[in-house]
Amino acid sequence: MRILPSMLGIATAALVATPASAQIFVDVFAGRSMPETTAATVRADEARVNDMIVPAQLRIDIETLRPTHSTIFGGRIGYWSGAVGLAVDASTLDPDVRRQTIRATGNLRFDDAVFGERVVIDPGRSVAVDIPRITVPTTATFAALAMLRLPPGPGTRVTPYAFAGPVYLVTDTDISGDWGLRAGAGLRIPVSRSVSLFGEYRYTNVAANAVAGRIGGEAMGVRGSTGDIRVDLDVRNHSAVGGIGFSF
Repeated sequence: MRILPSMLGIATAALVATPASAQIFVDVFAGRSMPETTAATVRADEARVNDMIVPAQLRIDIETLRPTHSTIFGGRIGYWSGAVGLAVDASTLDPDVRRQTIRATGNLRFDDAVFGERVVIDPGRSVAVDIPRITVPTTATFAALAMLRLPPGPGTRVTPYAFAGPVYLVTDTDISGDWGLRAGAGLRIPVSRSVSLFGEYRYTNVAANAVAGRIGGEAMGVRGSTGDIRVDLDVRNHSAVGGIGFSF
């Protein structure tokens, strides 16, 4: 296992080769978000029959859900001490769902209208369902990052760097998020003493769940409705961004 000693050696070399100067920096950036295809779960944990709440365990598993690509914007403020830095990072995230045909499997019989079409799912049976494009309200992520930069190579002013840390999804009341991970790497090119240009790759993995409404109706004098129908999914997002940085 030579990987860990090699990483420690690189970090030590960076600390030795980089002047131990303290520096505050501010970055602004924009780029394209390319989310992975992901599975999703639709669930309802309660139902209401004639205004009485009863337990329910409806669960529909969606095999694959394809989000759209989108433009993202963000900013970062941080502090370098030699080769090591800390930063707070914020960026938009728009995980819309494109028009597509999905395959779904349920644990209970489901027979209702979805997006204007009748959908019947028998327990354990996989069925195809056409869905339109679904626009998700603009969301954002906030991350606390540990950063490491290496000295420029011989004859070049390009500085490579890497970062990783916890991320949290922030959005409106219809969607809630959970903690996840952000990691990435980039290259920075100085254009003056205090201004630089940079490009980087960013990976974000964070869980999210949305309230998709309720289903209800009345038959033979009995009124029934589900509780909140929630959609759970993992957002696994690749991004390529470029920006401008200022140091003080």
